[in-house]
Amino acid sequence: MTFFNKPTQWALLLGLLLAVPSLWVGMQLDDYFHWGLVTQRSQVLQTVSPASPYGLFSFVDGNPARVMDLMNLGLAPWWTYPQVEYAFWRPLTEVTHGLDYSLWPQYPMLMHVHSLLYFALMLWCGFRLFKLIQGESTAWIWAVFLFALSYTHGVPVGWLANRNAVLAVIFVILTLHYHHDGRETDRGLLNLRASLCFTLGLLCGEMAVTAGAYLFAYAVFLEKGSWRERMFSLAPYVVIGAAWLGMRSLLGYGASGSGHYVDLFQSPLMFLQVLVGRGLDLLGGLFWVIPPELGSGLPEIRRPVFLLLFLILLWLSWPLLQSDRRARFWLAGSLFCLVPVASTIPHSRLLIAASVGAAGFLGLFLQAWRSGRLAGSGPTKSLTAIMGGLLLVLQLGLSSLLLPMEMVSMRIVGDNYLNKGARAWDLGDIPRGTTPILINPPLSSAGGYINGVRAYLGLPVASKTWLLASGLQPLSLTVLNDYTFDLYSKEGLYDAVQEGVLRGPQAPFAVGDSVQLAGMIVTVMEVKRGVPVRARYQFAHPITSDYYRFSHWNSGKVTLCRLPAKNQSIELRVDSTHCAEPEAG
Repeated sequence: MTFFNKPTQWALLLGLLLAVPSLWVGMQLDDYFHWGLVTQRSQVLQTVSPASPYGLFSFVDGNPARVMDLMNLGLAPWWTYPQVEYAFWRPLTEVTHGLDYSLWPQYPMLMHVHSLLYFALMLWCGFRLFKLIQGESTAWIWAVFLFALSYTHGVPVGWLANRNAVLAVIFVILTLHYHHDGRETDRGLLNLRASLCFTLGLLCGEMAVTAGAYLFAYAVFLEKGSWRERMFSLAPYVVIGAAWLGMRSLLGYGASGSGHYVDLFQSPLMFLQVLVGRGLDLLGGLFWVIPPELGSGLPEIRRPVFLLLFLILLWLSWPLLQSDRRARFWLAGSLFCLVPVASTIPHSRLLIAASVGAAGFLGLFLQAWRSGRLAGSGPTKSLTAIMGGLLLVLQLGLSSLLLPMEMVSMRIVGDNYLNKGARAWDLGDIPRGTTPILINPPLSSAGGYINGVRAYLGLPVASKTWLLASGLQPLSLTVLNDYTFDLYSKEGLYDAVQEGVLRGPQAPFAVGDSVQLAGMIVTVMEVKRGVPVRARYQFAHPITSDYYRFSHWNSGKVTLCRLPAKNQSIELRVDSTHCAEPEAG
């Protein structure tokens, strides 16, 4: 059985065919930010990004003065935490984006072809690793198809800005490949090839930290020899990881102050608080093919159900885990991978590294089940058959259906929440000195994204654009006087869970807090769990003057909004075709 036999060729072909829709995704969200920085046409003030070619992933750097500049321009909303930081060191990934935006900046399809080449390389490296550890067996073939059809690859491959995950996982796989090869042959302390791949992976993105999860699982479950020798084999990677963390900190990269990103090393207690809930959502996504990003829309009972199903799987596979060190390695490695990625909001794209171990383990499980090595007879055998069938339906059937959908999901999000409105917003006739104000954009980062879309398309871009609230919830606007009005939403003026990227729960608002921008003061009047539900907006000039042009977001369009008279209110909804009439009474 050669490496590129017909099953592996079919697996590679199927994986790539299901990824073809990504060619029409175009540029979305952060991609415009990256394009602007590479081409020097970005309105976003650049951060100080040492040892980084373009600073593409240094979104905010914890500098309060820069955050204030961004809020004054409307590129960050007024509720942004002044010390928020999420700046990532991914220099090798930035080089690949630099090629895209320098060589073919107006041809996004070529950028996606570029990404597909990395995807094919990732699959090929994964196939080789499975063969190296599984041997020429049906377990290898199962693993190959499970990995090729995993829906968790969709967003990292289909969204240009998430390419770093694909690149990092390529080097994670190569690190494991060369480490295993070295431990099976000379067993020297320093494996230069594996160490180099681990280093290169870390320079592609934080996802490469998961190599440490697999290496630890390897030493515990797959390695032979004394415990001292096993732990000693990890020493070079510990040194490399510590050096990377130290350099990352020294250069000013990291994440803090955000509700999305919780840095284990900067906020360990907060990380532990979110680990269990996020971890169970990720577990459900990995084994039961429930995209973790859907979690907030599902009942809380989902997490106990995910755990119960996993415990049943664990019980049914116990004979395999007892007898096969490879199964223990793959399963433990995939579970360990969930820990570092739980530092951010659960999403299927975070499972790309864990999908390697899950495919390896489930390949062995399916082989053992089909060969009758899991259970003897009776109810346990029937339950094993049900579990095996369920995994086949979910991991090969449902996952393959979800993969192309995940590939284009960022296009769907971009079109529904941003692109149409950004293109259609009429900013060409706005007089100099007039500030366009978007009352209720669907995303808190819409200001920066809208300007990016418009700049890329060659459309007029406002020098600043203020955002007053965000999300899909209805808003009530009440004019108090010529300079002031209140906004109210019972669920909050922004979604703290889905849009907490710029302000985490560790920095709650309190009644009376105020944010003073250049020309507008926002005062928090009422809060709910630290999130403003009512805020007062006081402007430097009369709100009916030519200094401002108010608009609201409705059904993907931006529509001019005529404010009501003093002491009257209007209700704004994202599905409104115009500003509502003043409320009666």
